[in-house]
Amino acid sequence: MKKIIVIIVAFVVVIGAVIGIGMTKKSANASRSVIKIGGVFDTSGDASAYGEAEQKGANFAVKRINAAGGIKVNGKTYTVEMINKDSKSDNTEAAAVTTRLINNDKVNAIVGPVTTAATQAAIPAATKGQTPMMSPTAGADSITVQKDGKVQPYVFRAQFKNSYLGTKMAQFADDQVKAKNVVIFQDNSSDYGTGITAAFKKAYKGRVVDTLSYQAGDKDFQAMLTKIKDQKFDAIVINGYYTEAGAILKQARDMGINVPVIGPDGLGDPKLAEIAGNQNTSNVYYAAHFSTQAPATDAATPFVTAYKKAYGEAPSQFTALAYDAVYMIKQAIEDEKSVDRAKITTGLAHIKNFDGVTGKMTMDAFHNPKKSIVMVGVTDGKDTTAMVVK
Repeated sequence: MKKIIVIIVAFVVVIGAVIGIGMTKKSANASRSVIKIGGVFDTSGDASAYGEAEQKGANFAVKRINAAGGIKVNGKTYTVEMINKDSKSDNTEAAAVTTRLINNDKVNAIVGPVTTAATQAAIPAATKGQTPMMSPTAGADSITVQKDGKVQPYVFRAQFKNSYLGTKMAQFADDQVKAKNVVIFQDNSSDYGTGITAAFKKAYKGRVVDTLSYQAGDKDFQAMLTKIKDQKFDAIVINGYYTEAGAILKQARDMGINVPVIGPDGLGDPKLAEIAGNQNTSNVYYAAHFSTQAPATDAATPFVTAYKKAYGEAPSQFTALAYDAVYMIKQAIEDEKSVDRAKITTGLAHIKNFDGVTGKMTMDAFHNPKKSIVMVGVTDGKDTTAMVVK
């Protein structure tokens, strides 16, 4: 009888312990919730080089945040979950996946889309869903401004706006390249190319010999280059993306046009040299948000070191911008002590002196970050120099 009682007591103790462990685990899980961040990235299509880099940057930020203990709000610990969607370099798809992330996945905030046009297409969805949307790389001045001149309440960006890019490129052409005469090639199919061109012309002190427009997807620039080949100019400015810029660069060098080439951040991808050829990609300068050769803040070098260790390669400016976008959302949550979409929106609007890897940032009244720019020099297809333009 005693033996039976001992066995029963032991059984009860074991069961109690199991239940206790289960309750402890349940209690621990109850204190740790999830913050969902939606990623709208072009991981296929023409803009995939940018989208893939940005998705890596966002994922890496989330990985580091969770490894450091997540985000703590009012005594509660949150794990961050990244829910990525491929917008396929298609504006309609960008709007559709933004809507699904808000309505179906119930995300707290969104990083993306990648391009200006895709971001413009997604704005109605973010506005209707009252969800903050932080684009790492949409540059058109208009994306954060409504038609009545007021700020778009739910739209933010991690990069500077196009007019700032064009202004600083003109300053670089004047002061560093010493170009008295330039020829401009512009992507006429989006606000990106035309907006940067307008700002460049307004700020440039020299003479614009000619402005040549093309459409996204164009491949043959022989006629345009033949037209300007015998004219007097000291530099070519290409305001567009690496796909067409690479073709222009190759065809220009093949024709013996070896003047410096200046461009915006759209040229800042290794695929520029893949298209043009390494031998043709020298004496090229592009405006960047980040360079491993010119750390903007104390946060930049540890980020580069950790990223290289994780991926075996250096991060690009697009990777760094998406990384900063996620960390700004984290900052907004901590500042407002809330994971509510409206509170995150308020927190992002009030970002001040944020030490990002792409620079120390303060959001202006129209949700544009105020920070420095870097002009990167390319030789034989490799980034070789970097100069900060204040």
